[in-house]
Amino acid sequence: MNKIVINTSSSLFFTKIGLIPHLLKKFKLVASEEVYAEIKEGEQIGFKDAKILMQFFNDKKIEALRTKKTQNLIRDFNIKETDASVISLAQELECFLATEDRQIEKICLITQTKVTNTALLIYFLWKKKEFSDEQTLLLLDLLVRNGYNKDICLKIKEKIIRSDKDA
Repeated sequence: MNKIVINTSSSLFFTKIGLIPHLLKKFKLVASEEVYAEIKEGEQIGFKDAKILMQFFNDKKIEALRTKKTQNLIRDFNIKETDASVISLAQELECFLATEDRQIEKICLITQTKVTNTALLIYFLWKKKEFSDEQTLLLLDLLVRNGYNKDICLKIKEKIIRSDKDA
């Protein structure tokens, strides 16, 4: 089964719109130990999304893994340890990194690390018939209501609506 490395931003959007159970049908979700620590800290503070995410870790649905090349990325790109850890893990596992962070996306492009985001994963699941057109459009609307980039969601909605007209 293909893996996706999740970072904190994507995992929170996944939680807000109920995407994790659907992703788990197609992917093994993994996180770096640093992301796990951020989520655990959020749970201790009392954030509902972090509590939900921790349940997926506790149920072994999402796995936290150690990565090796974090320090190289910190040095080369002057980024935080958590950001470096998810890039490093995606490189080691040769899989996609799900992130909403523009800086991480740019580094992934430079380092030729596969990268995706929440909206594109919804689109992927729609293409795989996990969601109907209506469900997909509603999920994209829900993403926007939760602070997601409106332009990205509009572009994906246009693709879905256009495919309806082509059918």
